[in-house]
Amino acid sequence: MLELQRNVIFGQFVDTGSPVHRLDVRIKLVATALLVVASFLVDGFLGFALLFPLLVVLQLVSRVPFGYVARGSSFFLFFLGIILVFQVFFYPGEAPQSSVLWQWGFLSISTEGLRFAAILGLRVLLLYHTTTMLMLTTSLVDLTNGLELLFGPLQKLRVPVNELVLVGVISVKFVPIFISEVERLSRAYTARGVPFDEGGPITRARRLGRLLVPVFVGGFRRADLLTTAMDVRCYRGGRGRTKLRRMEAGLTDWLVLLMVVVWVLAAWKLPGLLIA
Repeated sequence: MLELQRNVIFGQFVDTGSPVHRLDVRIKLVATALLVVASFLVDGFLGFALLFPLLVVLQLVSRVPFGYVARGSSFFLFFLGIILVFQVFFYPGEAPQSSVLWQWGFLSISTEGLRFAAILGLRVLLLYHTTTMLMLTTSLVDLTNGLELLFGPLQKLRVPVNELVLVGVISVKFVPIFISEVERLSRAYTARGVPFDEGGPITRARRLGRLLVPVFVGGFRRADLLTTAMDVRCYRGGRGRTKLRRMEAGLTDWLVLLMVVVWVLAAWKLPGLLIA
């Protein structure tokens, strides 16, 4: 039987009451953006070695169990491993013959390919863990309010910030709903004699393909109900709306942001200074 809710945690919120949960949402969004930018700026093992302790500290302070995150990332890690294997065997660069460790026809393993795949894997892991921890420690309401406040100045340029933020956040939060729907349908099929945990990979993929139509139909039905509920409550975007809770960043929030900025700059610049 499929247990997707235990193996896919993207878009879920786990309220542990930790200091990370209590941080100002705008600070968390800016810190996440800095780490995302750092994942593209850092291009060496030493830089990532400096960044990953920050992720460990974030994991510990958030009080979200590491086993929960690891188990919920199993599907992601599986597909990432497949992609990295292909990157190693089909390295797009021109590796010198002296660095080739193994070769058979058009398949080869080289030190450059291994390094490229390792850096790519670290980069993707940093992106995934950073964005996942943001969603695990931020509720839907706070995430929406924080994004609206950050991108609020764009409203002067006639950009529909409120509508765009609402659509983006709802689409992300629909992921757990789709996962629960797939799990519910798989249980119904299993009860009728169609197990999803038996057979080869192709057989399992074909059985999962049967769930796509009812899942998307259910998703459209939920979206229609959501729009009806918003219309009944006279929702008209952000025009003239007030906030029940006003966000105010305190000294602790700014110190955390300063720590992230210094940490990212050190991971970006320090390896080059040490090599020079």
